[in-house]
Formats: sequence, C-alpha cells, structure tokens
Amino acid sequence: MRHLIFAPGNRMHLGPGRLRDLVTEARQRESFIVCHDKLPHYRQPEAKPAICRGFADRYRTQALQLIERLFGFVEVDPPH
Repeated sequence: MRHLIFAPGNRMHLGPGRLRDLVTEARQRESFIVCHDKLPHYRQPEAKPAICRGFADRYRTQALQLIERLFGFVEVDPPH
C-alpha cells in the first residue's frame, strides 16, 4: 500500500511541518485528510474523493467513527 503522505523519506515533498499541520487541522476539526491520489481532477478525473488510508489507520476522529458506523469503509486501490 502506498500511504505516501506518511511514507518515510517525505516522498510527497511536503514542506517542513506541513504534514504536522495537515494532521493537526484534520484532528481539530474531528475530520480526516482526503487521499491525494483521489483529489478531484488530480490524476484521474473520474476518481471519487477518498479518505487517506494512512490517516485513517493512525487516527480515530469523530467523522471517521461516524462514517464507519453508518456506512462502513470500502477499500479501493489507488489509480495508476
């Protein structure tokens, strides 16, 4: 699996502190981070937005708990 935003070695080339800021903001909002591969019109225009698996594996926000209880999660492979 490719959890690029959380991969060792900063494979996403994020600026210093950017990952920490993204995580802090999502956790403060009790929300989640959207998968960079699934951002609308980023790499695959037909791809639907998805939750970052790396974030969901590490954090249990209110939004993630609610989604899990109401709908469950569906694993999808990232587009190639």
